[in-house]
Amino acid sequence: MTVLLYIISIIWIAVGVFLIIYTDRYKEVSRNAFSTDKLKAWAVVPLFFGVVLVVGAFFQKEVFWLAIILGLMALLKGVYLIVGPSAQTKKLVEWWSEKASNRTIRLFGLIIFFLGTALFSAL
Repeated sequence: MTVLLYIISIIWIAVGVFLIIYTDRYKEVSRNAFSTDKLKAWAVVPLFFGVVLVVGAFFQKEVFWLAIILGLMALLKGVYLIVGPSAQTKKLVEWWSEKASNRTIRLFGLIIFFLGTALFSAL
């Protein structure tokens, strides 16, 4: 389980760096990959991360609260993408991939990078 937590933290660090450095390229990729007809399939990713984080929290007491909070947030995001109103999720994805400013995406990149670094250093 520790290995999966390390992998998740490294993925978050890499994604955060990608969002910060290649913001415009990320917008292109997200526009193509996260189309609204594929959202329910993409919801599996946060559900998987959420389950791994919640279960991993009970194996790694050092990161218990951080992993529980992040895992529950990921689970909620996955559930929302599956059962949420399709019009609302469509607007959310369109805003994120088209209307969000580069500053906003870079801010989220910094947050993701920070959370991945915090998880990695706590392990």
